Amino acid sequence: MPDSSWQALYRAALAEPDLNKLDDRIEVARSAIHKCLQQIELGDSSDSRERERLENALRALFTLPTRRRVA
Repeated sequence: MPDSSWQALYRAALAEPDLNKLDDRIEVARSAIHKCLQQIELGDSSDSRERERLENALRALFTLPTRRRVA
């Protein structure tokens, strides 16, 4: 089963109030998510639910800077 630490990094990015720190938080979370996706692809795991959660998180992180700056 993939490491769930990506979730803590993802939540930290979502909760980051400082726009100056937001890009760094997002990059750290994206990196952890990509690592988990690679583990899923390399392993025997075919956990489609976990893959979907990871992909949804990546999409949310992609739009987060725009949503924060508009808000």
